[in-house]
Amino acid sequence: MSVPDLKNLSRTDVCLWLDFYGPLLTPHTQHILDLHFAEDMSLAEIAENLGISRQAVHDRIRRGLSNLVGYEKKMGLVQDFNRQKQCITKAIHLLERGEVRNAQNCLMELKNLL
Repeated sequence: MSVPDLKNLSRTDVCLWLDFYGPLLTPHTQHILDLHFAEDMSLAEIAENLGISRQAVHDRIRRGLSNLVGYEKKMGLVQDFNRQKQCITKAIHLLERGEVRNAQNCLMELKNLL
């Protein structure tokens, strides 16, 4: 599996991946990723708190991210979640504008996604 480029990943995406796929990781890897991406701790802070080297933290993050990217590529749960969210937002917007028929179409699309 390819190693993801850390600079091109959004913190939001990683946090969503952790919400959906975190339990598939080891508890240690999940904890380190959570500290880095959700708690915004640096590698040095994590290493000091856990009593491991900064390099070990870096390696664990890279392996964990690689696993998360692979899970999303295979299962697409976050992509599906985002599509569902967009359908709901669009339907609400259409209802606010009084476009009931178009809102119904959006809701039917949402039903098909589920």
